Formats: sequence, C-alpha cells, structure tokens
Amino acid sequence: MATKSIVRENSDVFVCVDGKMSHIKIEDIIYVEHNSRAVFLYTVNGVIGIPYMTLNGIYHILGKDYLFQCHKSYLVNRIHIESIDRTGNCIILKNYPGTVSVGRKYKGELLREMHYLPS
Repeated sequence: MATKSIVRENSDVFVCVDGKMSHIKIEDIIYVEHNSRAVFLYTVNGVIGIPYMTLNGIYHILGKDYLFQCHKSYLVNRIHIESIDRTGNCIILKNYPGTVSVGRKYKGELLREMHYLPS
C-alpha cells in the first residue's frame, strides 16, 4: 500500500507519495481530478498522483480559497479559469489544453462564484 500525505501551509503544498516529497505552490495547481480511487493534481509542472485519497479529503486540506468543486470528480483552481462554456457545461482553462466538465449540481454555484449570475 502506498504511503501518502498532503499538507498545505499558506500558499505552499507538500505532497508525499511513496517517500517522494513534492513541493508546489497552491497557485500552480490547475485542477484536481478523482479517478479510479486516486486523486491527480494537474499542475503547471506536470501531474502528481495520490493513490487512495478522496476528492473531499483534498478539498478540505487545500481549502476553498483557490479551489472550487465544479463536478463530482473535479476541483478547479479559479485563477486558471479562462471562461465557462454554459451550453457545453465545461470550463476552458488558461494556457492549458482541454476542458474540465461542470456538473449540473455545481453549475449554479460556479456561475455565481465567477460572477456569471447574480447572488
């Protein structure tokens, strides 16, 4: 079984997986994906996989000052959002290929948070 740990101190995030420590800035996290019993942090420098971690666990550790849950499997860093495709239900990211899905359950709150809808 893999050993894991993730800690946030101010804007610094420390991730330890199988004895390897990675240091990243919270601003460098583009989005977080939960897939197949693992969480993947997509950063400006690559992808970090954290096995056996829940998305909710990551959200509580990293906080909601930068990250926003937009789908049951995704957290997105609000500073990396280029735009929101309201008809395609996806987020277009700045300087990153591809999109992140927006779930129906999260769409209204996302649009309010990003000032696309009145409060």
